[in-house]
Amino acid sequence: MSSRKRQRLSIRIENELAIVSLDDMEIWDGADLALLREAMTALIENDGYRSLAVDLTSVKYIPSGFFGMLFEWYEAGLKIRLLSPQANVEQMLWFRMFFALEEGRTFLLSDEAVRGNSPGEQVEYHKRVFMTDDVEVDEDDDEIKSIRYGIRAPERLKTPS
Repeated sequence: MSSRKRQRLSIRIENELAIVSLDDMEIWDGADLALLREAMTALIENDGYRSLAVDLTSVKYIPSGFFGMLFEWYEAGLKIRLLSPQANVEQMLWFRMFFALEEGRTFLLSDEAVRGNSPGEQVEYHKRVFMTDDVEVDEDDDEIKSIRYGIRAPERLKTPS
């Protein structure tokens, strides 16, 4: 690992939780994901950590592969948390589907809401939770003319009317 990249990565330990961050990186690319994967793999395999967190304080965009990487570790039994994500990260589909607010600005990766359901049931769950439907009905014949789906913002991100 180059010294330039090593300086961007920081790791801190709080009790049994290892917290990784890419210092002041607003937009992550494939090289950043590789750096994170390398550091987190070392924390898991070499140091035995079973609870990891990624500090997202300065991050504005994350490639979807990041969430897939975290989900693999989650399925292997690790506890995964994201700390202080910005609003645009919270709006990403993977984030909204699988991260639950734990406390403060800490989010825990969890699929408990859909685990054990068939793929069809999971699709229906996600439609209900993450999509809003606008149905247009012709009042003369009560026939549905169109249905539009839009992504619903979580309550904590909505501005008061």
